[in-house]
Parts: sequence; C-alpha cells; structure tokens
Amino acid sequence: SINDGLVSNYIRRLFQDSKGFLWIATYEGLSRYDGHSFTNYSTANGLPHNMVNDFYESDGLLHISLNNGEIAVIENNKIRLASAPNSPVINRFLPTPWQQVIVITDREGVQEFSKGKLRKPRQSFPLSSITDIALLNDTSFITAGENTIRIYDYKYYLLAEINEGIDKFQEIKIYRDSKKRIWAGTSRGLKLLQESPKKNEPFSYVSLPASFKIPALQQKIIKDILEDADGTMWFGTTGGLVKIKPDGSHKILTVNDGLPSNIITSLFQDKEKNIWLGTALGLCKLVTGSGISLYPIENGVWSSDNLYLMHPFKKDRFLVGTHNGMQVFNKLTGSFTSLRNNTQKFFDIVQNSQPPVLIGLDYLATFDSVKLQFDKTSALPSYSASRIIRDKAGNIFYSSLNQLFLSDEKKTHTIFDYRVSGLLIDKAGYLWVGTWQDGLFRLEYQFANNHFSITETKHFLPTEDLRSVFEDSQGSIWAGTRYHGVYRLTKSTHDSFSISHYNQQKGLTSNWIKNIGEDGNGNFWLANYHGLDKLIAQDSGFRVFNFSRVNNYFASIVGMQTDTDHSIWLATNEGLAHITDGQFEKNPPLPVYITKVFSADSSYPLNEKKIKLTYLQKQVQFEFSSPGFINEKQVMYSYRLVESTPSEWSAPANQHSVSYASLQPGNYRFEVRTLGWNGAWGKTADYEFSIEPPFWETWWFRSLVVIVVASIIYGLIKQRIKTIRHEAEMKQKIAETEMMALRAQMNPHFIFNCLNSIDNLIQMDEKENATLYLSKFAKLIRAILENSANNAVPCWKDLETLELYLELEALRFDHKFSYKITIADEILNGDYKVPPLIIQPFVENALHHGLLNKLGGDKKLFVNVFASADHIQYSIEDNGIGRKMAATYKQQNELAYGSMGMQITEERINIFNQQVNGSVKINDLVDEQNNALGTKVEVRLNIQS
Repeated sequence: SINDGLVSNYIRRLFQDSKGFLWIATYEGLSRYDGHSFTNYSTANGLPHNMVNDFYESDGLLHISLNNGEIAVIENNKIRLASAPNSPVINRFLPTPWQQVIVITDREGVQEFSKGKLRKPRQSFPLSSITDIALLNDTSFITAGENTIRIYDYKYYLLAEINEGIDKFQEIKIYRDSKKRIWAGTSRGLKLLQESPKKNEPFSYVSLPASFKIPALQQKIIKDILEDADGTMWFGTTGGLVKIKPDGSHKILTVNDGLPSNIITSLFQDKEKNIWLGTALGLCKLVTGSGISLYPIENGVWSSDNLYLMHPFKKDRFLVGTHNGMQVFNKLTGSFTSLRNNTQKFFDIVQNSQPPVLIGLDYLATFDSVKLQFDKTSALPSYSASRIIRDKAGNIFYSSLNQLFLSDEKKTHTIFDYRVSGLLIDKAGYLWVGTWQDGLFRLEYQFANNHFSITETKHFLPTEDLRSVFEDSQGSIWAGTRYHGVYRLTKSTHDSFSISHYNQQKGLTSNWIKNIGEDGNGNFWLANYHGLDKLIAQDSGFRVFNFSRVNNYFASIVGMQTDTDHSIWLATNEGLAHITDGQFEKNPPLPVYITKVFSADSSYPLNEKKIKLTYLQKQVQFEFSSPGFINEKQVMYSYRLVESTPSEWSAPANQHSVSYASLQPGNYRFEVRTLGWNGAWGKTADYEFSIEPPFWETWWFRSLVVIVVASIIYGLIKQRIKTIRHEAEMKQKIAETEMMALRAQMNPHFIFNCLNSIDNLIQMDEKENATLYLSKFAKLIRAILENSANNAVPCWKDLETLELYLELEALRFDHKFSYKITIADEILNGDYKVPPLIIQPFVENALHHGLLNKLGGDKKLFVNVFASADHIQYSIEDNGIGRKMAATYKQQNELAYGSMGMQITEERINIFNQQVNGSVKINDLVDEQNNALGTKVEVRLNIQS
C-alpha cells in the first residue's frame, strides 16, 4: 500500500518485465517493485501523465501508455516521451503471433504500434472506442467496447459480433483460457461466450459450467480474469477473489482471509507462479508454488509439550485429536467430521497397534475405522503413562514417571529407571528408548514363558536430552534432541554405528527437534516449534534447506505424517496443514541487478561502463535487488568491492544496500551475487568506477613537479657554480687590487723623501725632531702593514692611519698646508668596517696636485666622515689649483703614480659596494667667474653587515 511505498493504492494493471521487475499502474502514477522496495514515477519526477493504462516491452525498452494519449519510455530508470503530439489514448497493447503489436484506443479503433509509431489500418469501425482485447488463436483476436464484442482476423476483417443485451453491462473484461473458452467479465457477473465462430456464423452466450454457477461470480462485478499455470481459474470481483480448481472445487478469499480489499481490480501471475492481486487498497501476493494448504479447526489441534495425535487410516482419512474431541478429517474434501461416541479425550496412540488403540487419561480404546467409533475400552496399566508402544508379540512397553515398564496380560515388568521421551521398535526388533536427559538406549530383550530379560543394552549419546526417535527406510535411527539438533545413527559394521550430526551451526532453524519424517524421495523433514527444515539427500550426507523460512510458514508443529504421494501432513497449533513440496531447494539463483548508484550529492547512471569520480567524492552507495517474489526476505546477497586484487565476499544476507566511505583514489569494481536455494551462486552483477586522484597526486603533476624541481636544482647548482666562480673571481680581483693597493698605498717618493728628511734632521743634529719624525714614520709603516693583512678594518682605525700620513706630510713640507679631519661620533663609536686606506690616494692627490702646486695663499685640506642609514660618506675637499691647472703638470714625475692610485682605489670601492660605478664623485669648485677654487671628492661606502 502507500504505507509501504506504493505510489497509489488503487491499482489498474500489473506487468512483469524481462528482468523480472513488477510494474504497477495506478491512477496516480507508476511503481516498480524490485523485491525490496518501490521506485515511483509520476508527474513529480518526469512522467508526463499520472494515469497509466498499459505496458509493452520491446528490446529492453518499457513502453507505457498514458491516459492523455502519450507514450512514455523508461530505459535505465530514465523517462522519455516517445509518442507524436495529439496521439490517441491507448488502452491496451497486444503482441500477436503474426508479428504485429495491436493497440486499442479511445475513438480511434484498432491500430498497429511499431518502433514508437502508430499506424491505422483499414477496418470496419475506425472511430470506435475499445476497452479490452484478447487473442483467440494464431489468426484472430476479440475486442470489447461500446457495448459490443467483436472478433477480427489478422487482416482486421470483422468475423462476428454480439451487441444484443450488452448495453446492460457497464464494463466488459475479455479472457480466453487454455480450454479455448471465452470468458466475459461484466458488471452483472461472469458470462461465457461461444467458442470462436467462423465468419458470418451466429455468435452468442452459452451457459456457465456447473462449477462456475456460484453467487460470487453471478452477483458481483467481474474486474479481471486469470488462468494460472496449473489450470486454476481466478476471478477478481467486487466481492473478493474467487478461485476455481480444475476439479471444480472453489474457494472465495476476502478481507477476512487477509486481502487488503474485496475489490480486486487486476490479476497477474509472475514467472515464479505467484499470483498478484491489484485491489482498491493496494497490492497483494499469493504464493501458490509452496504447495501449503491450511485446514484450520475452530479451537486448534490439541497438543502439549510431549504428546500429539494425528493418525492416518484408510487412504484419505486422518484421525485427529482436537479440543472438541476426536474428529475425522477427509483429505479429499478438506472437511472434519465428529465421531459417534466422542465423549472422551485421547492424547496419544499406541504405536504399531492394529486396529489403532488410543490412550486416554486412564484408559485405552480401540478405534473402529468402519463405524467411526471407539470400542473395547480398557484400563491403562498405569495412570500416568506418557509413552506407549506395542511389539509384534503384543507386548506393551510404556513409560510412567521416571521408569520404563513392560506389560503383558498377567504382569508388569520394570525395565530401567529413566524418564522416557520416545519409544521405537526397529525392523530388527530392537527397542530404542529416548530419555529426557540421559541419551539413547538400544535394548535387546527376550520374553518367553512369562519371563522378560534384557540380553544386551547399548547406550548412545549419553549426555543428550532426546525428544524424538525415528527409523528411516534404510534402517538408520534418527534421534531428535532438545538442545543440539538431530543425530543419525547408521549401521556401518557388525553392531557398530557411524553418527552424523545436524544442528543450527549446520543450518537448522532450531535445535529442538519435535518430530522426524521421511518422504518418498529420500529427504527428511524435521519439525520444531519454528516450523520445518528439510534435509536433502546428497552424495555425502544431507544439505539443510530451511523450508519454513523460504515458504514463510512458521507454525508450531506437534505432529507429522508423510503421505503416499510424497506430501506431508502436519498437526499444528493452527490446525492441519498439507504440504505438497514445491521443491524450492532446486531453484537456481536469481539474477541480481544494481538498481541505484549514488553519493550524498549525486546519482550516477547505470548504463555507463565506467564512471569517473573526483577525489572529493569518496563515498559511494549501491542499492541492488533480485526480482524474486516467492519470499523476498529469504533472498541472500553477497557482495565485495574489488580494487587491485579481489577481496573477500561478504557473508550471505538479505541486505539490499551497502555504502563505502573514505575511498582512496583508484579503480574499483563493485560485485554482487545471489545465493540460490539450490546452494549455488548466481551470476555476478558489477559496476565499475574510478576515483580520480587530486591533481597533486597525478602522474603528470608529479612529472611536472620533478621537472620543475630538477630545473630549480639545476638552476641553483648553475647559480651556485656561477656564484662560486664569481666569488673566486672577486677574491682574485680583490687580492690583485689589494696587492696593487698595497704597492700603491705609499708613494715611493714619499717614503724616500721621509727617510731623506729624517737623515737631514740627523745631519743637522736635530735629534728631537728626527726622533719624532722617525717615530711617526714607523707608526705609519706599522699601521699600513697591519691593515694590509685584512680586507676590512674599523673605520676609526683607518682614519687614524690617514691622520699619521697627513702629519708626516705636514712635517716633510714644513707645514705649508693645513688640514682638518672631522669624524662623526657614530663613526668613532661604531663598528663600521672599511677597506684599509680607502681614501688615502684621494687625500694624497688633493695634497700633491691641488695644494702643493698652489703658488700663494693658504693651503687647506678638509676631510669629513659621517654615517647615514646604509652607507658611510667621505668628503675630501681642498682649495688648491683645481683639476684644469693640474693638467698642466701631467709631465711631472708623480702623475702616473697618482693616476694609477686613484684608479685602483675607485675599483676597490666599486668591488666593496658590489656595483660597477657611482661610488666616487669628483666635483670642481669654481667661483662666479668660473675661476678654480679647488676640488671636492665624495666617496660613498656601503655599510657591510
């Protein structure tokens, strides 16, 4: 119903496609049932119109006729429109043996449907409205509509028609069964038409067969008709479902039997022979293949934990103990009859008694199967007898309380002291005794001359709590237990047995085995309080088949009898049940289909061979189902996700979806399969997809990164090599310039003149002046030698050396010039490094070329040093003759030296500043008449960190 996911409750038509999915047409849309859930289609998700009339499948495409004239096609869960505009409304599709698909329409007669298009053939009633159609044979068909039933041949020639009296019928349903009978379901009951007439022959109604003359078919509207694979006729009416078997017996099912509604609108039998009912209040399914027929008794079959009573007699009768006393059940009619003297209650039957002897509270009674009454009532040997059996000699063994007794006509003998739960005398005459909690005993006994003796006792399964004992056709003994399933004892050698064991771990529904039976095919049936298990004979042992689970039958079984036709009769808490085994255990595995693939934000197409997901789509969910409808809850699925290597299959379970999260980039294949009830695995359905890695994990990105990194490393290495070479060149150049500077720092004439001046002072006996001069000269030479060992020296120290030089020059030239060195405090207090004697050549040049060549006037030299944010600024200013006048002295001796010293110094400055030029500026000082006033040199040294 709607509560279960159906799109609408009122069902118009049912259809099963080639894959096995069930399609349900309603007034409010379309539903597809896959055995687990409904997938709905309506105008809300793409269906052009909600009212669905019929279905037709061709080449995997499902065509759906809608009541607005359109034809929708569903392929891979996608809807598309296939009809031309203004097409007539199609009421039914009919595929024919002559390779045509006939459609019946509203007001457009009969047409042909091919490749999504309609063609209207020539016909007698081209504008008629037709509501139903059916095949009659390989060359003709029958239609109903507009109060008329017509028969046409395959060329659309009219063969016969009926219109007399049809105006009384508001609706007509046409159906032809396997016996060539033509049924007409009308608003006034069921009608039978004459078998297919020939052209121009009379066509009329005929009388209904006797088994069909029932009020439910004559007084109700017949909505639909179906003949199933077994020849049973089903009629959907407004008063319930009518079932008429081939033997003429009938049954009417209504809401009292579990139907959702008494209005049955459509009938359909699927590929597994299930009968589907479309009703006014939803969908209903009848599983006919299970072969389970129920015969309830008003108060149920009488039962207790230990006893049961269901005894066959004659070929078609059962003697059944109920709460209302003993009754006889007729297997042919399914009816119960009370016995004549049914005043006493019986709880069990004396096994092997003939005629049957029944056990009451404290008495025994013989059953007369001819008169259907009890005779020869006698007292029980013990008031509390619970198990009782008779051997071939007429001796009776019975249990009472915690003892086992043997009773003959004269005496009662005590055999042993155990509580007995089952008694059996096997074909060899041994007495098998199942005990409540002390296992299984086999007794070999003798009874002669009123003397009973046990000649041998064998004890099996000593710790088991037995509840049933059974001997099969091969002479093996079966022992059903309370807690551990069933044991089979098979004689292997002389008086020794091999034991096989079956329990829940091997597949049984329950370990509590109440009854054991054998059918004519060598299979064994185990009854428990959860229903039935079937042990199917195989080459090596038995395969367990959960009959009750598959057939959804879970009655509490207290008695079981096998019939001559290999069927089984059960005494249950719900009445009698007759099982004609449908042998579902032979059913092969069903096909499985992946019905949906999606993630949190996307749904993926099912028809693509392989989809690609981004690295952000790490979660994928699959839904799958197998359209098998015998018992959807017992279809077992197993699945796995295969990446680079196959993974383990999941344990079989009735699970229809699985979700995978946090998937890593890679190629994947999802596989799912079903486990057939025959124990075989079905064909695998699979779906391939891949998760693309993030771009930083792709091969091309990694290759690019390798190339870029390699290029960077190569560039760095090249740059390093270049830097090293440059540094080596710079060091070489510095070394060369330092050597040149060392050679150029002191003018040889200056040194010679200093030494000559000292010598003159000595000759003139000016010892103090000579000593002072010599001391300053030694300090200067020492400072020059010390500083020349370093590439950079503190700025203040270099200026001290410069001042020594100027003091010596002032002494040598007899103080003909004056000088002033101004040093900023930050220079004196800071730790600034400069190349040694970096401005000495400029000072020397200003002194010798600018000041000493000046003929008159004062001769002044100013040296200023200060630091700014990123450099040290030197200023060397003189008031000499200027550079133009100095050019006239180019021929003088020291010119070449001065020029070379200036050039080397400027190169040293540029190297120190790491730039080509711009660190030294020379300005000519002039007055307003452009007369030379001296020269000013500005030197800028970068501060080194």
